[in-house]
Amino acid sequence: MQVWTLEGKDVTVILPSGEPEFNREELLQGFPARRASTLLFAIESWTARHKAQSRQTMERFLTQEAADERSLAFLEAVALGREPPLRPTIQDLEHYAPQWAFLVPDNFKIRAALAHILGKKYRFTRQDVKGIRAALGLDGDQVQQTYEQMYGESIDTVFATRNRVTESIRWAWTRFGNQIDSLPPFWIAFALTLTETVGGGYLALPIVLAGIGPLAGVVILVVLGLANVLTIAFLSEAVTRNGSIRYGSAFMGHLAQDYLGRLGSLTLAASLFAICWLGLIANYIGFAATLGDTTGIRAELWVGLLFLVSVYLVHFRSLGATVASAIVVGAITIALILILSLLAFGHLQPANLLYVNLPVLSGRAFDPSVLYVIFGVVLFSYFGHTSLSSCAQLVLRRDPGGRSLILGAVGGMTAAMVIYCVWVLAANGAVAPQAFAGQSGTALVPLVAVIGPIVYLFGSLLVILGLGMGSIITALGVLNLTREWLPRRRHVVVRLPRQRGHLLLSDKGAVARGGTRGAGLRISLTYLGLSDDKPEFRLDIQSNGTIHRTHMAFAETWNATAILEEMPTLRKHGVYLALQVQEASQESVLVHVDSSLKLTPRGEWDTAGLTMADLVALPEDQRRLVNWLLRQGTMKRQTVTASEAATYLGEDGMKIRNMLDTLVSEGVVKASQDAARTGETRYQLSLTLRRGSKIPGEIWKALEKEERPARTETGFVGRGRLSQWVTEVMLSKLGRSYLPLIPAISAFLLTEWLVVTGAGSFSQMLGLIGVILVPLLGGIFPDLLIIASRRKGERLPSVVYRLLGHPLITASVYLLFLATLFLHGLVIWKDLPSRALALLIGVLTVGMTVVMAHRGAFVKRTTLELQEDQCEGGRAFFAITEGGQPKTAEVSLQYPDKEEKLQAASREIPSFPSLRRLTVQLAGSQSRELKVWAHMITCEGYSESLPGILQMNSDDGNEEFDLRLSDGEVIIPSNGKPCRLTITLTERRPS
Repeated sequence: MQVWTLEGKDVTVILPSGEPEFNREELLQGFPARRASTLLFAIESWTARHKAQSRQTMERFLTQEAADERSLAFLEAVALGREPPLRPTIQDLEHYAPQWAFLVPDNFKIRAALAHILGKKYRFTRQDVKGIRAALGLDGDQVQQTYEQMYGESIDTVFATRNRVTESIRWAWTRFGNQIDSLPPFWIAFALTLTETVGGGYLALPIVLAGIGPLAGVVILVVLGLANVLTIAFLSEAVTRNGSIRYGSAFMGHLAQDYLGRLGSLTLAASLFAICWLGLIANYIGFAATLGDTTGIRAELWVGLLFLVSVYLVHFRSLGATVASAIVVGAITIALILILSLLAFGHLQPANLLYVNLPVLSGRAFDPSVLYVIFGVVLFSYFGHTSLSSCAQLVLRRDPGGRSLILGAVGGMTAAMVIYCVWVLAANGAVAPQAFAGQSGTALVPLVAVIGPIVYLFGSLLVILGLGMGSIITALGVLNLTREWLPRRRHVVVRLPRQRGHLLLSDKGAVARGGTRGAGLRISLTYLGLSDDKPEFRLDIQSNGTIHRTHMAFAETWNATAILEEMPTLRKHGVYLALQVQEASQESVLVHVDSSLKLTPRGEWDTAGLTMADLVALPEDQRRLVNWLLRQGTMKRQTVTASEAATYLGEDGMKIRNMLDTLVSEGVVKASQDAARTGETRYQLSLTLRRGSKIPGEIWKALEKEERPARTETGFVGRGRLSQWVTEVMLSKLGRSYLPLIPAISAFLLTEWLVVTGAGSFSQMLGLIGVILVPLLGGIFPDLLIIASRRKGERLPSVVYRLLGHPLITASVYLLFLATLFLHGLVIWKDLPSRALALLIGVLTVGMTVVMAHRGAFVKRTTLELQEDQCEGGRAFFAITEGGQPKTAEVSLQYPDKEEKLQAASREIPSFPSLRRLTVQLAGSQSRELKVWAHMITCEGYSESLPGILQMNSDDGNEEFDLRLSDGEVIIPSNGKPCRLTITLTERRPS
């Protein structure tokens, strides 16, 4: 730390160690170039994080654990001044320019300086950056004149005259991506469902359907296709009725747990892992067999190559999938299928097309072996239901009612059915059924003998896109799902802003006995500032409905063992938490967190903007004012008037108004007219305070060596020696790096053995997956979800198709997919292991359904949602539903100076920033669950908890929950008796 005293000014400047030296004139003038450099770092970090979030939307098997770890990686990079894990390009800055424009202050010098830095760092033409020009106001006379005054040249020198070839390609792809993103929501849902459904299964369809003939095969494709059209409609409505998934804060596992309980979530996760692991083997076999026949290179080598590429991309790199890339890859795949179909139609043989081998029509006795893999491969080919999580996050934000999502998903599945029918008619009509018999690879090899070598060209592209990309996606799914189950020791360095952001630590279940969600072990870490020159933290602990709060102040390290040991209810959780402070100021702290719990950032974490040097360079009175503005909540867009600031600071109103106008001219504060209220000018801080980004070298060394605070023998509370030793091995650096790869490695080794021994068959592996897993994931789960969602959902679709949830329809779909399992186990399959497996899965499915029903998966739920939209023009409202329908109740809105009572099911809440308490009196009902969801929607479209305390009062007693610790969502079992729900909002800021 360096302390400077400026002559003539009663100011002390405290700079972080490693900050560059500045002279007195630079400090007093505000140095716009330096502030512009800081601003560019903020814009790049913001863009990188949102680019990563848009990419993870397209990951079919992404888990909440993986998403949270990526968020922490970005926060750590920003805190330490490192480059973000995902470096944004100038194309990314242009794409997200309308979103990050709010970071830019109304200061011509800073805008001109930022344009100058952009021109030095990136290359672009004027036509390329329309969004950046608009965000910075580069087309305005004021910025252009300021630029000429500062740099002695025209602002046109920022722009390149022409692009290189590679740059032109990147800009063309960016424009194409923007066009895709601007598609109507129906077409996004349609395109993503279609492209995600048409995977690698189509390469086995001609092989398995050759035994019964193409016309009979088309009948099976249509019947099972219509069944999958129903199930994807089921799932679409269930997702629409759920509020969490549309805000990017939940994934399919959360959806299953919300509707079907913990057992449903566990079953879904285990089934997804199994389908990814077996699908990885199937993709390896099909890829290697086809390219082996095409190139003459041994199939074992192709398996090894694909395995190495998959591991490299998923473990050390990022897939970088976007909506545009997913649609383009899918469109190319579909185009190649149609091209091969047209070529095959040119060699159509009527005898092949009319070939039928069915028991009644062929006059022969029924031979079940004909159906050995047909149903499995067909069902696998239609399995694209996991795309709904990514579709929903994109579509429901534009069409909250869900009509576009439901119709788009149904349309995409129907289009896939049509493509499959055309492909089977073409391929099986051109190739004799005997030629497909005994094929261990894909259907492309027999087509070569009929059509010619051109099939190698198109077929190789199909195999690479369908099976090669499919292997990478499923390998990533295996990795993410494995990490979700392994215990992990989290080491992260974050900069906690004072009181505006907190770190939530929770165990994996976070579900208490009795089914209450949000009441498992949860710990919140909040920075309170300096106390006697020591960083002070608040620790909020919630366990099984009990809330504990404690404060601690320490200089360097702190271990939570002593506190946790004093609380008997926490010993059973076996947790470890240690903190190491590396840098602290009144406004933020840089802390190294070491914990066995899951870490999730919550609250306001935007630490980009004004540096400490920028702040302390201001005069003392201005610095006090900026500090106060900072505490009003920068990211909440909280605005204040000059009179409010004068009242707080105890200064003359005219003096404060002049001071605010000065800060506006320097770009530190933004001003806006509040015509909707009093017409007064309202002010807010343009940028958030950010400490210097450089830290001492010894800290870097400590991080590289992963040094940790000293630990005791009882570091893990409640763990025995053997359990602690096993956990330590799994949490070691070696374990964290390579244990998640074990399933992928085992799939590779098993595939190599199958290929070498000749026992591996692409179609048989798909048939196995399609029989034992797809009926559960693609049929039974969507069926159960729509039943549960119509009893528990908190959002009402704009259109309800009542036939979808009719008991006769849902029962028929359930029995159809269940019969597939028992039919194969009792009749079709002959080998004992396969029959036993199919019967076991069938029995477990029935048992799972019974247990879920017994645990309340299909009971009615009453939901109270309290939401604040923080976007400009956003509103706040409450909504009460029971059994998926609006529920009228007595509601009380309590403000500091008044109380409003009303009888309503939903209502917009006026003057929400000053609301102190919301009370809802619920009458007796048939509901057996109560859900309270109090959250705010950020300007980026994500959901975060509202800070508050929930109290439930009934004849059976009182319960209390900290909403911030439960992510704003609490589910409580209910006996249907009258009760009172009270949400007391805390940490409220003046409006």
